[in-house]
Amino acid sequence: MTSHFVTRTVPFRFRGVDFSFALSQGLFSSAEVDPGTRFLLKVFSQILDEDIQAGNPLPCRVLDAGCGTGVIGVCAASAIRAAGGDVCVRAQDRDELARLFTAFNARKNGIPVSALEAFTEPLLAAGQEIAGGGDSGWDLILTNIPAKTGRAVLDDFVSRSAGLLNRRGRVMMVAVRTLADFFRERIAGCALLEREEAGAEHHVFVYRQKTPGDDFSVAPASPVKTGGDFIADYPFYRRDSVDCGIEEIPLRIETVHGAPDFDSPDGTALAAAKLTRRLGAGKLRAALDGEAAILVHEPGQGFFPCFLREFLRRECGFTRLPPTVLSGRNILALEASRINYGEAALVPAADLRLGGDALLMAAGRRFSLAVVFPELLPQSSLPKEACQFAALWDAAAPLMTAGGIFIAGFSSTDAERFDRKKPPAFTRMGDIKRKGFRALAYCKAGAGE
Repeated sequence: MTSHFVTRTVPFRFRGVDFSFALSQGLFSSAEVDPGTRFLLKVFSQILDEDIQAGNPLPCRVLDAGCGTGVIGVCAASAIRAAGGDVCVRAQDRDELARLFTAFNARKNGIPVSALEAFTEPLLAAGQEIAGGGDSGWDLILTNIPAKTGRAVLDDFVSRSAGLLNRRGRVMMVAVRTLADFFRERIAGCALLEREEAGAEHHVFVYRQKTPGDDFSVAPASPVKTGGDFIADYPFYRRDSVDCGIEEIPLRIETVHGAPDFDSPDGTALAAAKLTRRLGAGKLRAALDGEAAILVHEPGQGFFPCFLREFLRRECGFTRLPPTVLSGRNILALEASRINYGEAALVPAADLRLGGDALLMAAGRRFSLAVVFPELLPQSSLPKEACQFAALWDAAAPLMTAGGIFIAGFSSTDAERFDRKKPPAFTRMGDIKRKGFRALAYCKAGAGE
């Protein structure tokens, strides 16, 4: 992880150990360790002490579901290791930037990869080695559950998390007070509530599987898996089916909870679509002639990629599209985009700088057409010497073929700043302003130009 994402470093003390955590304006709780996390760790610490005093086995297989910057997973791994446990924490988040921060904070605080590894994946995803109901399930699942995930997703989380535990396993969940009744009711329907702690703004729930000795037992569950038809496999993620038109091209988009854009394309996507049409079929056909590849970075739910697919088919005469790579921070958005777009490689990437090698590997070549909608941090939160726009140009240049088209969508203010940093290797081809948003198109100079 590079330092341009770190906007603050904060101290944190847990069980007598001093930690230091890097935080980011681009992730939850960017100014401090949030109260919900503090409350969950307090309850976790109490239960860990009780288990140690009772001589109970320490948790070895631990899942930090929705890890954010990694505070919960790092502190849990440290505490269990200090108590003599051989712990392996799987930290997961839908956001690639969260994965990077969690891994960075783990190493920063002396937690090795063998004790904590971070993944970009949906809640309750796991490797093949995890299966609920027996000894191979999780010993402990910790989560500061995202409140805006969607009620259907939260409902599935309760039942699936209980079903992924082993016989001795527990879930420890912190939730905002407004969701306490919801979770209490859901837990009662599929698990055994061992403890509930109420704070000023949060509740912590500790629950486990019901066993044959209880009223009923929960069925073993399977981890969530990406790939395939994600929405069909996990319909609780489905938000809506949207019929819309972009530049007179009708589209139907399946949207999911936990991804941006919700049920309509944002202004940058609409500006980029208008600019694509203005560039015209001839320029796009010329750029995509021969061994070509397409990149769409931060595609949202897939509105722009689907417009581009139909434009290339209808206006440019493509019967078979060039290899396409969809990249971005949010794995749920990438899954939705792939389902809507069709065949494409997915590359979780916090930005083009950090994802560059993986993008080229996925495509097998440089890109002849790249359309990017960068997620920028507030410049005021970054060091004065950091320039996101210059860094974006530096990352774009090695990704593009000579003669390739590079389209970028921003707010109008950010677009102006980006354009001022344009290097000599790129020539501006077009510019569209639309309701506070702006899309710019450039051509990378060919050999000898």
